[in-house]
Amino acid sequence: MAETKAKLPWIEKYRPKSLKDMAIPSAKSSGHKVNLAEELTNFVRNFFIEIKKINEINKEIRNHNRNATEKDQKEEIRLSFEKSAILLEGKPGIGKTSIVYALANDLNMDVIETNASDTRTRDALERKLNETTKSRGIMDFAKESRQKLILIDEVDGIYGTKDRGAVPTILNLIETTQFPIILCSNEFKQGLQSLYQKIKKVEVQPLSKLEAIKIASRVLKNEKISGISSGEIEAIVEKNGGDLRAVINDLQAIAKGSDFPDVVLLNNLHRDSIEEIFSLIRELFQDVKTLKEARNLTDRSDVDYNFLYKWVSENLPSFMHVNSDLANAWENLSLADEIFGRIRKNMYWGLLPYFYDLFAGGVTLSKKESDSRKGFVRIKNPQYFSSTTLNSAEKSLLEKINRKYNIPQDELMQDFLPFLQVLSSSSRKHQKIISDWFELDTKEKKMLKSD
Repeated sequence: MAETKAKLPWIEKYRPKSLKDMAIPSAKSSGHKVNLAEELTNFVRNFFIEIKKINEINKEIRNHNRNATEKDQKEEIRLSFEKSAILLEGKPGIGKTSIVYALANDLNMDVIETNASDTRTRDALERKLNETTKSRGIMDFAKESRQKLILIDEVDGIYGTKDRGAVPTILNLIETTQFPIILCSNEFKQGLQSLYQKIKKVEVQPLSKLEAIKIASRVLKNEKISGISSGEIEAIVEKNGGDLRAVINDLQAIAKGSDFPDVVLLNNLHRDSIEEIFSLIRELFQDVKTLKEARNLTDRSDVDYNFLYKWVSENLPSFMHVNSDLANAWENLSLADEIFGRIRKNMYWGLLPYFYDLFAGGVTLSKKESDSRKGFVRIKNPQYFSSTTLNSAEKSLLEKINRKYNIPQDELMQDFLPFLQVLSSSSRKHQKIISDWFELDTKEKKMLKSD
């Protein structure tokens, strides 16, 4: 695989290693402004002071209970919920996770992270965190008892009947933990009231537009990128509505010659970049016959790997028309997406070659010679949706979908809506069923067409 593709993404390269390196977001708790860095630092330090006292008391209680009669038994005490855990609530990409890792680095701690939306059931959460929160492993003592900081991300991703028992499990973990727990949430959820009532919640605000522009400009300067104007930087910041992670990802995509991750800004790209993508897509679908040829094609391309995946996914139905081939291709794309999710979550960049093989080579090996379309096929731009650029019809459609299915907005826009578009475009019958189910008007129906 080409060396340039194995380089660390900018969002990881520029993740702050210390709180002093961060632009700390403003924050509020119970309506009052708080210094987020100080709030979290004090929370962690006070936790270990308090838990040490409680453990010493409980040790005496256990010694007493060994020789005491049943009626003289004493109950062990626990640290209060508000001293054991804290919840950070705010939009995605504004620095909640980054500040936790920076804090851990400053305090010489290990972060043990899980995503609540991935492990939503009681059993899954217990398997993931139970032993971690209650005990130290042997390697901790080998490393002079390096302490742990527990991070439970996307708590608001818990929803639906499948997740019953998940919140009580989190509360039980908080009640019995030997390590401080920081939870992160993208938005307020009514179903998490029992959690809100017991632990402290801090509302984290996006960085100011000016601060985000400064950070974006500094990243470009460090990368020695000079082809992006100040107006384009400002447009990217405004488009992403405070999501600094998305801003940095957009800058890297543009610096690599890829499109802005939003069709609104498509025309700002240099014509050569668009033509390269179009040429690559046509060659992949119409000329490439083997896995080796697919690898060679992606190796010689400088197009951002995740962005190229989106173009392949968007244009798959235009170039392949045999149902069995499409099914195999979609399956390979699905596996590629799953692998990319693991890469991003766990930083397993060694898996990147498999990601390429599945989305590029997987498409190639799924094609039938009899279905090869050598004539002109219009290539479509990937469809992106950003909450800051939605028009009234788009917002109305998302609201109607959300009434039926309580799905987080980013997941709804990125995954569920594209699925509905593919399903609706497959037949008029499917389109009618979907339209009737969501009670869509004419403008909303048009949005479900993939063309």
